[in-house]
Amino acid sequence: MMQSPDNLGPEGRYSSRAGLEVESQIALAEYSALRAEVERRANVQWNVFALQVTSAGAISGLAISRASNLVLLLLIPMSSYMLGSRYILHDFHIKLIHRYIRESLSARLLDGLKWDRWKKESFSDVRDRRRFRVTGWTVFQPTRLAFEGVALLALAAATLSAAYKWWTIHPEWILIFGFVAMWIIGVLAIFLLHQSFERASGDA
Repeated sequence: MMQSPDNLGPEGRYSSRAGLEVESQIALAEYSALRAEVERRANVQWNVFALQVTSAGAISGLAISRASNLVLLLLIPMSSYMLGSRYILHDFHIKLIHRYIRESLSARLLDGLKWDRWKKESFSDVRDRRRFRVTGWTVFQPTRLAFEGVALLALAAATLSAAYKWWTIHPEWILIFGFVAMWIIGVLAIFLLHQSFERASGDA
């Protein structure tokens, strides 16, 4: 039968306290490592966001420099999907770490890590407050617009440009086929990106 710490002798109580201290030190070290991982992923997120803005701007500038280059706008939905998916992946892992800290690690430290729990409880109803906000992956969230919104604008601009050129010039069918194929890929990329953001908006 196991004895409670109060029924143990001095050596037993010392050993029990030492064990608790070791476990707390391990948990604190794990917390520090997880916080460093969150910071690393947040920095990668910022780099991905900066790369998205830079690449979309560079492609747009090259596309509008000559009328024949406007088809390059169809590259933006594909690059937005690849970079946006990477951004969402890091966001998912950051939320997963916060959830682990809140639900598992904090309990091992006698519920001493209160920030994540307090933040979740304080913002538990923020989703229903208003549609135009910067928290959460709403359709009009600025970071989401930098990926999904920019991709939609590029696709619309390329479509209008192609429609005008086809109306006035009547290009060869092979060029039309190539444009339509890239346009379909762009639509698919935007759809997948939209679905990724929608799934991310439901993550804790």
